[in-house]
Amino acid sequence: MYEFLKSLSADNNWKFEYSRPDYQSLQNDIEPNEICLYADPVTIESKFSDAGNESVTYSGKFMLLLSSDVDEEYEEKYLKYVKPLIDESLQIIKDSFTCSEYQINMFRAIEVINLFDFNLDGVLVTYNILLVD
Repeated sequence: MYEFLKSLSADNNWKFEYSRPDYQSLQNDIEPNEICLYADPVTIESKFSDAGNESVTYSGKFMLLLSSDVDEEYEEKYLKYVKPLIDESLQIIKDSFTCSEYQINMFRAIEVINLFDFNLDGVLVTYNILLVD
């Protein structure tokens, strides 16, 4: 999953950060209008059939974020930062999963505003994805 998200970020010219949330909060080199994909460490779950075949499920969280001004009103932040990420960038990610070896079991998004010390707005995604061979 790490490689998939990192490659997706590179293909779309998004900044990619893979780390625990306490490390993510230390980042402060975000450029205006630069989309950032912050991915938390991935949980990998294996299940085995009676025949010994393994199925692998990845779960975790990632955020798509843009730098913002802390003084903007919530609705302005939603329209300027959150909604475009939901409508465009999040759709790119969903489309990438559907055209891959992954099957989405769960994909939940929630808006985030004024995240971290340097004010990022966007969307937090919690996912559960099955690797299909």
